[in-house]
Amino acid sequence: MDLARKSVGIVHVHDPRVHWSVRAAQVMRIAAAAAEWHAPTVDMLAMIGAPATPRNTALRVVIVREASGRDIALLAAGPIDVADVDPSDVLPLPAALAASAPYISAIVVARDGSLSLLLEPSTVTFAEDTVLGEELCPSRS
Repeated sequence: MDLARKSVGIVHVHDPRVHWSVRAAQVMRIAAAAAEWHAPTVDMLAMIGAPATPRNTALRVVIVREASGRDIALLAAGPIDVADVDPSDVLPLPAALAASAPYISAIVVARDGSLSLLLEPSTVTFAEDTVLGEELCPSRS
């Protein structure tokens, strides 16, 4: 690895549906879903078309803070680890896919060669984010 390039801290969730990640700089904490977090949670994989997490699955939440200061709790089904990856291992999505998948910002190649979706929590919208007459949609442009 080129020492002049700064590594990227990533929190990986080895969800049995699909591995996903968020940038470690966004993560405020990781909590046991039932025991430590009582606010609404988001299953981002279900938002992008994966089956919903079964209720009997042991879950934790990865709590991320977006630029606006809002905390979002992402459901995490599976082991979690934190790693530094080389910036060259964070692969941008092709333009056509990026336009149709705003929840995914890149693909991360882990040291073991496995792939992980780098999720973009700031694209999550909640009903209270809308104003009267505004349609709830990810782009909100």
